[in-house]
Amino acid sequence: MRRTTGAIAVVLVAAGLTQAAARPPSRVEIRVDRAPLVMADGAPAPTIEPAIFGANARWIDDELGAWDPVTHGPAAGFAAAAAAAQLDLIRYPGGTVANFFDFKSAIGPVGQRGCQTSGGFAAVRFGAISGARNGFGPDEEEALVSAIGAKTMVMVPSINQTSADAADYVEYMNSPSDGTATNPDGGTDWAEVRAANGHPAPYGITIWEYGNEPFLDGQRYWRDEDQQVRVKQFIEGGWSRQTAASVTYQNDDGLFTGCDLVNRRTATGAADQTYRTRYRPIALPTDATAESGPIAEPVLTVDGARWTRVDSLATAGPSDQVYRIGTADGTVTFGDGVHGAMPPKDAGLSIEYTTGRQDGFLDFVRAMKAVDPKITVCSGWGKAEFVDAMGNRPYDCLGIHSYTDQQGGDADGAYTPTELYQRLMSVSDAPTQELTDLRRQLGQYFPDPRQRPALAVTEYGTISQNGPTGVSTPGNFTAMQMHNVYETALLIGQITNGVRLSINSNLNGGPNADPAKRDWGNILGSPPGFGVTGRALSLTLAAPMIGAAPRKVTMTGNPVPAGQDYSALAVAATRTNDGVQLLVVNRSLDQAIPITVDPGGGPAVVSARRTTVTDDDITAYNNDVMQPVQRTTTPLRAKGQKVDAELPPHSANLIELRYR
Repeated sequence: MRRTTGAIAVVLVAAGLTQAAARPPSRVEIRVDRAPLVMADGAPAPTIEPAIFGANARWIDDELGAWDPVTHGPAAGFAAAAAAAQLDLIRYPGGTVANFFDFKSAIGPVGQRGCQTSGGFAAVRFGAISGARNGFGPDEEEALVSAIGAKTMVMVPSINQTSADAADYVEYMNSPSDGTATNPDGGTDWAEVRAANGHPAPYGITIWEYGNEPFLDGQRYWRDEDQQVRVKQFIEGGWSRQTAASVTYQNDDGLFTGCDLVNRRTATGAADQTYRTRYRPIALPTDATAESGPIAEPVLTVDGARWTRVDSLATAGPSDQVYRIGTADGTVTFGDGVHGAMPPKDAGLSIEYTTGRQDGFLDFVRAMKAVDPKITVCSGWGKAEFVDAMGNRPYDCLGIHSYTDQQGGDADGAYTPTELYQRLMSVSDAPTQELTDLRRQLGQYFPDPRQRPALAVTEYGTISQNGPTGVSTPGNFTAMQMHNVYETALLIGQITNGVRLSINSNLNGGPNADPAKRDWGNILGSPPGFGVTGRALSLTLAAPMIGAAPRKVTMTGNPVPAGQDYSALAVAATRTNDGVQLLVVNRSLDQAIPITVDPGGGPAVVSARRTTVTDDDITAYNNDVMQPVQRTTTPLRAKGQKVDAELPPHSANLIELRYR
């Protein structure tokens, strides 16, 4: 009897792709050269590091249940699942949800922690997150990764933080405590704060990232809508006018309080009303420089009537419609009815203003490395326009987000599983091509490979969205076997482009009491249980390749599935003293592909095997009820120096040839 998974059924007939109708493919010859793989920039591919097994963790709600606030350790089942997924690197405090994260509000006694502002899914954009949901701070993150034998890379927000804040973060995590509450750089001695919080030894975080997806319109925040202006602001800092005319963000001209930057305030009618702007500091005409150009006066209105900015309310009369600005903290303060009028209760408040100079990538790198020169700081703008805008100015690392957009429906309604699979495979080479193009582009600006910024994939996966008819992708789409094949193809592209570290999106989904609604489309399943997903099983096929450098692979006869625009096989290979390892996906929906592996000389092959992750059903995924996606290992027979194998349809595979 055919197994069911609660997912949608496979429809092969709709595309004319039944097994009976398919023509058996010819054998593909795969030769693994003894020479190293030379990448697009002319440099040999570096050794594969354990950090290719990384995941994006999200700080909110105890990392969505991964942290147990009662035991002050990993939640039950998490450590075992993380070990099975061979997690080596955790990106914290996450991506979009951490765009406004403030580490200073996430340390010390949990009951005394302040609120945070969400930049993403955890609340409405800019929404306030209470201190009660802020229990997974930097110290808890380090306890979690220590328990699973992993390391942390830190994403430093670039919106509400200054370069000085980022330097404080580095100091809290990395500076030694000497027992004296003095800071040679001035201000708070953050190493002593860490020690007072029960962690005297520094954590030694070596990899940092500045910003998250600033190239997306939905995450531009204070920066300009024009992409060329925006990338310059990201790199060098700058100023930007905030108005009601913002296309991306509503309420950019609003006034707010606390951590809630989405719900604009109306006047309370009380004395000394004080609000804040969404972005701060505020720049005034007298702050203008040659770099900024002229800065216009803020325009503040109360119920549509413009009020006047004054330097002090002390000399204002009781009916004077005036206000005062705190430029550094972005506050707007009105009078008390004696010195300055009070906006009446429920009056609408609006302000158009220019942000004061915001720090950019170069400022952040300079400040962070002044605290710890040994750290690596990646740019969170991992796109071609950043590479061109930076030119040959040195930097450590390019943090790339390798995603494709996957629409869930077409003009006729929802895609069949076959159509969805084919759309997914048709874009699975695009992230690899982007990495190749970026590597080539970097080579033009940095002829010396020793000076060339490294490539780091700090998130990858798919962005599932509604199609033209509003039909979304099926539930747990990113957990399905079709998606496992896609993600393994992306990992192959990362390996062949010398990616230094690879962060999958995401670590785990949030808890849900209904098993049918738990999220299995991550490295680990949702709590409770944190089951090992098919994605983790597929990606960790690459584990035997760690510590070796990729080798050049030549394929002959790699077929293109009928009616499609992608080749069936994608492969990466390494050599060790023990033999040859090939990570290979068969993207053909319905055909097994016979292959012959030629190790290109060397000792005699004494044994070989194929380890495969797949299921007959491309919509299958592991869950609380059943685990249809599993690994199977099959011995292969060597014929002299060569080995034959057959790769099942829609599968991820590791082929290992052993010399001894």
